[in-house]
Amino acid sequence: MNLLWLQMKCARAQVSIFMLMMLLQRTPVIKYMMQLEKAATAPIAKMIRAFTVTAASLGGLHSLSGATEYVINPASPASSKVGEEFALAFDVVGAPGDVSSWRITGDIPPGMAIDGLVGNNINTEDSVTITGTPTTVGSYNITIKPFNGTNQTRQTWISTTITINVAEAPNPPEIVWHPRSMTVPTGGRAQFFFEASGEMDTVQWLKDGVPIGGESGSTLILAEATLSDAGVYTVSASNEGSATISEGATLTIDDSVAGSTANFSNRGFLSPESDVLISTLVIEGTSARTILLRGLGPALEGANASGVLINPQLELIRSVIEDDEEIGTQALLSNDDWEVDPNAAEMAAALNANGKSFEAGSKDAAILVTLAEGSYTVRFSGNSEWTGVGLVEMVVVE
Repeated sequence: MNLLWLQMKCARAQVSIFMLMMLLQRTPVIKYMMQLEKAATAPIAKMIRAFTVTAASLGGLHSLSGATEYVINPASPASSKVGEEFALAFDVVGAPGDVSSWRITGDIPPGMAIDGLVGNNINTEDSVTITGTPTTVGSYNITIKPFNGTNQTRQTWISTTITINVAEAPNPPEIVWHPRSMTVPTGGRAQFFFEASGEMDTVQWLKDGVPIGGESGSTLILAEATLSDAGVYTVSASNEGSATISEGATLTIDDSVAGSTANFSNRGFLSPESDVLISTLVIEGTSARTILLRGLGPALEGANASGVLINPQLELIRSVIEDDEEIGTQALLSNDDWEVDPNAAEMAAALNANGKSFEAGSKDAAILVTLAEGSYTVRFSGNSEWTGVGLVEMVVVE
């Protein structure tokens, strides 16, 4: 009896020393646990083992005293936006005992809440989550404190403060220039453009209100239109705030529409300081026209031209006319190197079909575009590093 009593007393003394050491240092020493397990009774050894495993699982978290840590995800200060769903979870690890309740004070952002919170108390052994959709801009500080017992009883720890910053959601994009209706024959090429201002994260084209898979660029191209392509096309431009949908543009398929072909070109000497060749193209009538533009520089070397423009570039601009007055311009497309283009394969095919192909790897510029009725300007210039002789050429191919 006396010997057993002495062993138990020594074991408890060693446990007390171990607990003190754990509180005085941030990193647990596993070898002490092993030594204590040999001397302690089974229930005490189980307690030491559980405590040591918890303490050994710490990371770079928010520190309390000793090895106890707060886990906050996302980390404080956290950022959210008005009208955007948001969630933040918190818990504590490395505590000597299980957490059974929390005291939560301060300001939770309007529109957000903690499920199960009554007054400033929540009884739970799980992590706590603040969820909802913030409605008001501001910086909100929430103080949290865990307890071993329910209803904020028994042992507790140092509190910490979580900050949630709620920012104003960005204004939705504004459609400056909407897609325009056009008419093409069966098998003809159709193309729609738009221009938006403001912050824009995503673009989605729609036909008759249904999203078109894979069409999320600044322009929509239908290379060979069929009767099933006839309909109303819109584009949705969105950001984290909301989305804006353009006015509809109607695509009409009409085989009675006759195409025409026209060619014209301008040639001159360009320098980056001042010279730009400007050509004007006017599309008249209801039928859309597909235009092939070429900006020649290196290609002129084969025609015995000297001092050619090494790196030409093309820009296509629409003049926006209302009541016979120009009220603005819309930049449609630009190209520096003909092979570097989202529709490079279609471009190469059109160049070959019209006997206008370039050598692979050349720095010549080209644009393939389908235009509705209106007035357009083609700007032909040299890259800011180059000067020389260049040629701009337009061919109406359809």
